[in-house]
Amino acid sequence: METFNLKTAARTDFGGKQASQLRNSGRYPATLVGAGQPTVQFSVDAAEFDAAVRISARSYDLVLDGGAEKAAIQEVQFDAMGDKVLQIDFIRDADGALAVARATHFEDKGYESNED
Repeated sequence: METFNLKTAARTDFGGKQASQLRNSGRYPATLVGAGQPTVQFSVDAAEFDAAVRISARSYDLVLDGGAEKAAIQEVQFDAMGDKVLQIDFIRDADGALAVARATHFEDKGYESNED
């Protein structure tokens, strides 16, 4: 499975107003959780993330201040109309198992479900 690289920018200001300003500047607020490690809050370029979604990317290398982390999307939150991304939540996925499970579930990237 291909891994899509996403460059990130650290977030220092939090709250609805700051998140709205990020989105207006072409970035999505995002978090990285899991593996018993602290939550990391950052933003990703909206166009770059949208391009990854268009090619059905499931596995990501997030380029963070402290290096790179393998991750999968845990959840994407949308506005009430369902057409604008509000927040992206990534989960750490060091071995790629979560990304493969999601690809299998959605039957994309050459993975086929074993369910009858």
